[in-house]
Amino acid sequence: MRCLLLFSTLLAPAMWLALPVVCLANDPPEADPRLLPEDGPEDIIFSGWLEETQTSLSDTIIDMSSNIDHFLSLEEDEAPMVNESYLRIRIQPKYSHREYFEFDSSVSLRMDLPHTEKNWKLIFETDPEDFESLEDKERGLVETTRNGNRGAIGGVRLESRQVGEWYADFDLGLKLRLPLDPFTRAHFRRVDKLGEGWTALLQQEFFYYHSRGPGSVTSADFFYAVDPTELTILRAGTSAQFLDDDNNWQFVNLAEIYDRVSSRNLFTYTIGVSANSRPDLAVENAWLAFSWQRRLHKNWLYMKLTPTINFQEEFDYKANPGLLAEIELYFSKNRQFNQLYRSIPRP
Repeated sequence: MRCLLLFSTLLAPAMWLALPVVCLANDPPEADPRLLPEDGPEDIIFSGWLEETQTSLSDTIIDMSSNIDHFLSLEEDEAPMVNESYLRIRIQPKYSHREYFEFDSSVSLRMDLPHTEKNWKLIFETDPEDFESLEDKERGLVETTRNGNRGAIGGVRLESRQVGEWYADFDLGLKLRLPLDPFTRAHFRRVDKLGEGWTALLQQEFFYYHSRGPGSVTSADFFYAVDPTELTILRAGTSAQFLDDDNNWQFVNLAEIYDRVSSRNLFTYTIGVSANSRPDLAVENAWLAFSWQRRLHKNWLYMKLTPTINFQEEFDYKANPGLLAEIELYFSKNRQFNQLYRSIPRP
C-alpha cells in the first residue's frame, strides 16, 4: 500500500516531463551485494538431466570463449583469467483483449576476452533491438519475430572508455544475413548527484546500419531511494528516439517504483505514456502496469508476470487489458546474475 500511495503522489507529476530521453539495458546485474534472507526452498525441483544440461552448456560457452581469448591475446608469461561469458534465453508469450495472442523469444550471447588490453568483447545478438519502437524497448516488450530488423548480429565491443565525464561503449560488426549489413554503435552515459537525494543518469546512443541508415536514442532517468537500504526505489524518466528511415520521433515518459519485497521477489509499479511525431504529434499509448518478478531456481532461472492496461490510439483509447509472461534462463560458469536487483547508479 505504501508503494501505491507514493506512486500516486510523487510519480504521476513526473510523467509530463518534456525532456527527450530513455534507459538502455546493459549486461544483467551480478549477484545482489545487499544481504536479504532466503524465503523458503526453491520453487521447482529439477530432474538431474536438466541440471546437467545447464552445467554442460555453461561449460561449453566458457571453453569456447576462453579458447578464442587465448588464441587472440594470451601471452606466454600470462596466467589464465576468469572468463565471464554468458548465454541468455528469453521466452515471452503475450495476450491482450483487443489483440491476438503473440509468442516471442530471443537469444543473446556475450563472449568475454579478459586478456585483451583494451576491454574488447565479442558480441552476438539475435534480433537486435536498435530499430524497435521506443515504447517496446522501455517496457521490455520487443517483438523480434515481427520486426523488419530481424537477423543476428556479430561484432566486437570496446567497453567503458572514459570521455571527459562520460563513459562510452563502441560496437562494430555485421548483421549475419545476406547481403551482409555492416553496423556501428556508440553508447555514452554519465551519472550526477542532484539535491534532496536524487540521482540523474544521462544516456546517449547513436547507431548506423548500412541497410537502414542512422538512428539515435536520448534518455534522462532520475532515481530516489525511498528507504536507506534502496530496497524501494523511485525512478522517473523521459526519452526520445529518432529513426532516419521513417523520419519519425518517438517519445516516452514513465514513472516506476521498484519494491524488493524479499530475496526472491520484486514488484514493479509503472505508469507511462508514449507519442509519435508522424503524421502529426499525438499520444500513441498510455498504460498502467504491475509486474511480479521471481527467482525460480538458483541464479539462472527467472519468471515475470505483468498484468497491464493500455489505452492505445489504434483502439480509440479504449481500455485494453492484457498479460505478459516471461521466462529467462542464463548459462554461465563464472558469473551469477540477479535479475531482481535494482540500485541507484553511482557516479
